[in-house]
Amino acid sequence: MAQPFKHDAASLLDFFSQSGRGFYVPYYQRNYSWDEENATKLIEDIFSSIKRTLTKPENSIFLGTVILHDEKNVQTNVHSDTPNLLTKVANVVDGQQRITSIAILACVIAEQISQTVLKLKALAGSGAEFDALATELTDELPNIRKFFSVEITKTGAQPALKPKIIRAGDVSANPVSDQWTLSGDINSFYRSNTSSFLSKFIAGIAINAISTDERVGSVLRVFQEKISEEIQAADAGLASGLLSANGVADGSLQNFMAYPPTWTTISALALDKQSVYFGGMLLLAVCSFLKNSCHLVVIECLDLGLAFDMFQSLNATGTPLTAFEVFKPQIVKAWGSGYYSTAIKPQVDRIEKVFETESNSSDKEELTDKVIVSSALVFNGLERSRRFSEERDWLTDTLEGSMSAGVPTQKSIDFVTTIADQAEYFLTFVKPRRSPKNSATFGLCNHLMAMGLTPQQADRAGLCVFYLRDAGHQFAHAVLSIFYAKLLHSQSNAAGRTAAAAEFVAVCEATAAFFTLYMGAQQGRFPDSDYRALFQAAAGNISVANGAANQTSAFVKSAFRQALENQNIYNAGDAVAARQIWVGMAKENAWYSRKAVCRFALFASAHDAAPDIAAGNEGLFTDGMANSADLLNCRGWHSSSYEVIEHVATRDQPSSIKFAAHFDATIYPGNYSIVDKIGNLTLLSGPVNSSIYSEWPDKVFYYWNLTTPEATAAGPTGAALAASLGIGSVPPALSTLVAASSYLSHLAPLAFRGQSGLHWDSAFIAKRSEHLCQRVFDKLDTWLR
Repeated sequence: MAQPFKHDAASLLDFFSQSGRGFYVPYYQRNYSWDEENATKLIEDIFSSIKRTLTKPENSIFLGTVILHDEKNVQTNVHSDTPNLLTKVANVVDGQQRITSIAILACVIAEQISQTVLKLKALAGSGAEFDALATELTDELPNIRKFFSVEITKTGAQPALKPKIIRAGDVSANPVSDQWTLSGDINSFYRSNTSSFLSKFIAGIAINAISTDERVGSVLRVFQEKISEEIQAADAGLASGLLSANGVADGSLQNFMAYPPTWTTISALALDKQSVYFGGMLLLAVCSFLKNSCHLVVIECLDLGLAFDMFQSLNATGTPLTAFEVFKPQIVKAWGSGYYSTAIKPQVDRIEKVFETESNSSDKEELTDKVIVSSALVFNGLERSRRFSEERDWLTDTLEGSMSAGVPTQKSIDFVTTIADQAEYFLTFVKPRRSPKNSATFGLCNHLMAMGLTPQQADRAGLCVFYLRDAGHQFAHAVLSIFYAKLLHSQSNAAGRTAAAAEFVAVCEATAAFFTLYMGAQQGRFPDSDYRALFQAAAGNISVANGAANQTSAFVKSAFRQALENQNIYNAGDAVAARQIWVGMAKENAWYSRKAVCRFALFASAHDAAPDIAAGNEGLFTDGMANSADLLNCRGWHSSSYEVIEHVATRDQPSSIKFAAHFDATIYPGNYSIVDKIGNLTLLSGPVNSSIYSEWPDKVFYYWNLTTPEATAAGPTGAALAASLGIGSVPPALSTLVAASSYLSHLAPLAFRGQSGLHWDSAFIAKRSEHLCQRVFDKLDTWLR
């Protein structure tokens, strides 16, 4: 009797490198659903585990189970357009999200290898090590390509490599789904979001030039930014550790580098050249670790029914224990009989009270993961992934390291208290859902007022937290949590509470300002490495264990200013020079892709502003009176009137032009480089944004009506404006939208420009971009001083 299934623990290289085998995702499977959080967890696990091999050489990662069922009836015009194109087709019953994401990750790694090799070859004259490392990285490409492509040896295959994974799709279409094709048009045969991306990357198109949906695009951005960040941050300490791991027998990184460098040669080079080499070393380690030390359990079933039964069984397990639940007995044991009579039990109770707010095991595990990972960074500056074993080891090692002769010390209490503080921070600041549109009160603000903040302080801190949370900026919470903990522990002292409240607000503002200035002047990664440095820097940090004396707003602001200068977008010591540098870069940036950052910058630029009526400045702001246009508050952030980022000149060129005299073709150079500048953007409500017409005269008429109290499109002034703009008919929805809207002060300059008979063109977009960036800088830089 044949075995009903086979199972194996396979490295990723073994799994993906079977010759001629493709993976087919059947029609009954869900669409690709990974998001930024899933992608972040995977890539952070990989880098964290690589670093962990420096102290635990045999470290590896288990990435879950994949269940496959071999397709016995491979059909032409269903699976492929040519008979016997692939040697084997495996239907993916479980694990398709994971292996698809790994394939996408491999594409990012392959492109990063190509970019890094060019940098290394450019420095080949600095030492033979550079050319040797470039060769080693180039030699990795064939294996990395196996993760996302399958080689076809059949005559006429163009290209020879095809997407490793394709998906069944719409049965009413022709072809009915993705199909492997011998030489057909990839746009016709690979139409799902994932296989379309894979096929275009295989065809040689750069990742950033491939059009993707938001799902695939968000995963790509996470992978690209994290890999770029880690490579840029690679330093001599990490490189030295990797070099040591290279020589550890049976270690996960044994012999990952065939030609290790002469260390004295590399260490004698300029720092910028060292950085390129160290980044290449880390990338080579990533390739080795991904191939050989990341594993799957692979189950291959002969019968599809058995495959489904296994899937159900594997996904119906008992409730797992979290890392903290496993760790708690160690705390009780460490304090012994004093556990119930000392200050430690109340801290444990605080932690458990937070975790018990989750009603199911998966949510409880997720919250525990977030709290412990953040605690590791905040307490002693350590990076830990959300893997159970890493969390457990950190908890155990830190407690044992804090004890003296087996007896808990004050540091032991501080350690457990830090976890409790982090748990309460996550419960209060991170876990709650976004407040509904047009909310007038906010639970977070009420909580902060109960903690001693004034209404104005609570509103400003709340705004900054809401903004950073909407931006998906997780690392910011580590900084804020330090100062929230100080606020928590100052509650019994009125003067101390007042001082802690002011400092908490100042750090909230500084963090929001830093993030906005960082992201506004460049494209790419979040400043995660700069936040880590705040907790890790040997020269001074704010971690609980090693830098409590530095936990001041002044220290944080100084570190933020220096971090901006390190990116060459700021001058930490000269505010005038900083403004010139930052504005010069930010005005050319495409702001639209970072929605939350863009919204916050638009709020900052229009805060307490009025239309500038000086000749030549029509369409710009000037400073208004204090509180004349108060936009930097929680109500504004949640108001439906400002929920959508509006392109004044539409993002895509209009298909037909009604007002030819007002159209500037130079706004559309074949990309979004001009229309996505901040100078072409404003804020509107969803209903207005969806109903507004696309050309400048029509938009002026909308803006005018939304900024003219008690005037309507039916009035004589409105009729005169419409006539002057050449508008023959009033949009039918306008009067209803105007009646439902409040006065929108930020639109007044745009309306004034249109009323003045002036056009909207690329030259004015450039001028307004510079103007808005100046206003953003002037507002936010004060928060960093």
